[in-house]
Amino acid sequence: MKILTSAVLFIALLGQGNAFAHSNHNVISGQTALSVASKSVKQLTFKDFGFEVGKLDASWKALKDSHFSVVDVLEDSFIISAKNIASENTIFFRIANNGKILNVKNNNEF
Repeated sequence: MKILTSAVLFIALLGQGNAFAHSNHNVISGQTALSVASKSVKQLTFKDFGFEVGKLDASWKALKDSHFSVVDVLEDSFIISAKNIASENTIFFRIANNGKILNVKNNNEF
């Protein structure tokens, strides 16, 4: 079942290009933005979605929900941090209100 779920997620991401959009394009919640970041960080370990420092190492796959937090809520987007305890690094996602990943950086300067 886990393999099937992973395969479906991977196929969905391929179809979305570099965006992981909420299916109905309505305004998402902070909790949904956290979920988008959590799912997307695992994809960044094997595919470059435009993250400025390239692919992330495999330790990012081990992040738990508690490693993600809403840093800021802007008028048009959410800023989500992902903290990797193993590598002592943090990356930041800017996620639009519709669930699309707008940018991923290693700093919170959007």
